[in-house]
Amino acid sequence: MTRNKLKEAAMRLFGEKGYDGTALSEIAKEVGVKTPAIYAFYESKEDLFMTVFREAMDSYNTFIQELSKGREKLSARESMYGILSRQYEFYRECPDASKFVLRYMVFPPVFLKETIEEAFLHSDERLTKLVGTLIVQGMEEGAIRDQKVQPLVDSFLNVMDGLSIQYFYYTSKEVYERKLNHVFETFWNGVRS
Repeated sequence: MTRNKLKEAAMRLFGEKGYDGTALSEIAKEVGVKTPAIYAFYESKEDLFMTVFREAMDSYNTFIQELSKGREKLSARESMYGILSRQYEFYRECPDASKFVLRYMVFPPVFLKETIEEAFLHSDERLTKLVGTLIVQGMEEGAIRDQKVQPLVDSFLNVMDGLSIQYFYYTSKEVYERKLNHVFETFWNGVRS
C-alpha cells in the first residue's frame, strides 16, 4: 500500500515539478512517511522515477491493447479508430500518467534520456505490432490498398503522437474530437482502396 502511494505521489509531483524540482522528502511527506522509508522500496530517486515511468507506459499500452479483446468482430477501420478513441479515454481517465509520460518523452532528464528511450521503444514495439496487424487486416478486407505495411504503421503512430499533443492544447472535448475525426478521415482516405 505504501509502495503504491509512493508511486502515485511521485507520478504527480514529477509530472508537475519535474525530476530536478521534486525532492524525495516531498514525496515522502505527501504519503505520510519519513524519507528513509522510500529506500525500503526503491534504491534511489532514479529507481522510483523509472519504475513510475515504465508502469505509466505499461498502463497506457495495456489500456490501448484492451481494444483488441473482441476485435475480431470489428473491421480494421473500426479498430484503428478505436485505438485513437482509447488513447483519448486514457488521457481523460489517467491525467497524471498522461502528463508524466508526455513531459518526459519530450523533455527527459539528460542522464536518464537513454533509459527513457529504451522504455519507450519497448512500448512502441507493442503498438507497432498491433497497428501492423490491423493494417494487414484492412488489406485482407480490401479496405486498404495493397502496399508496404511499415510506412502506414509509421504514419498511424505519428497520427497518435500528434493527437497526444493536441489533447494537451485543447481542453474542449468537442474541439479535440473534431480534430481526431478529421485526422483519422484524412489518414483513412489516404490508405484505402
